Formats: sequence, C-alpha cells, structure tokens
Amino acid sequence: MALQEAAQQAAGAAAEHGGEAGGFPPFDPALFASQLFWFALSFIALYVIMSRFVLPKVGATLAARAGTIEGDLDQAAQKSAQAENARASMEKAVAKARADARAMVDAARAEVQAKLAAEQEAAEARIAERINAAEARVDAAKQKALSEVPGLASGLAQDIADRIAPANAAPRQRVAAGEA
Repeated sequence: MALQEAAQQAAGAAAEHGGEAGGFPPFDPALFASQLFWFALSFIALYVIMSRFVLPKVGATLAARAGTIEGDLDQAAQKSAQAENARASMEKAVAKARADARAMVDAARAEVQAKLAAEQEAAEARIAERINAAEARVDAAKQKALSEVPGLASGLAQDIADRIAPANAAPRQRVAAGEA
C-alpha cells in the first residue's frame, strides 16, 4: 500500500513538472510485477554464478595465498633459527680463535723471555769471565809490581845514598862493575 501511494505521488509530481503521461518507469505501478520477476531471476542467476564459479576460485586463491604465507613464515623461522645457530657457532669460533691466538702469543712471549734470560745469563757469564780475567791480570801485575818493589827500593835507596854521599859511590860502582 505504501508503495502504491508513493508511486501515485511520484506520478502526480511528474505530471505537474513535465506533464508526461508515463512518468519514471520504476515507479510505475503497472510495471512492478515484471520488475520483481526480473529482479528475482537476475538475483538467482548472479547467486548461482557467484556461488558455483567465482566464490570457489576466490576461496581457493585465498587458501593458496594463506598456505604460501604460512610456508614462507615457516621457512623464515627456519632460516632465522639457522642464522642464529650460525651466529652462535661463529661467536664460538671467534672466541676459540682469540683463545688460540692468546695462547700462541703467551707461548711466544714465554719463549722469547726464556731466550732473553738464557742470553742474559750467557752475557753475564761472559762478563764475569772477563772480569775474572781482568782481575787476574791486575793481580798478576800487582804481584809483579810488588815483587819488583824491593829491587827498585834498594836501587833507589842506593841512588839516593850516592847522591847524598858521592864519595861512597865510586867504590860501589867498581864493586858493581866488577861483579858484573
């Protein structure tokens, strides 16, 4: 009823404005039955086409996309786990390499220190040997000098005595010359 009244009002308004007899076809009450038939037929046809052909393809595409996304996420999780394992093993390898390098440096340092200590001991032994040899030469020279001191002292004493008393020098020189 309300539709018929609305259609009549629309027809009256159309007559007032343009004076056309037919008016706007969708609001023509005589055409309602055929319009409803074609509407129902079109709706059913579109529903069948959509439900049988289009929606299954869309659903399959969505399912395939969801499967691809899920597979990609799983693959990304595996790659992430592999990367984490690789990082951990790399850190272990770096730590081992550092420890090995530190051990090599410590071993080389100990070896160099041992060589230096041995060379220092050898140098100290050579220096001690030279010092002992020099001390022995000094002692020998000292002994020689000390052994010559009485002879030099007697010779000097005689020269001093001859200079002080020249008269005694001639007989002594003769005695020294005769003895020679």
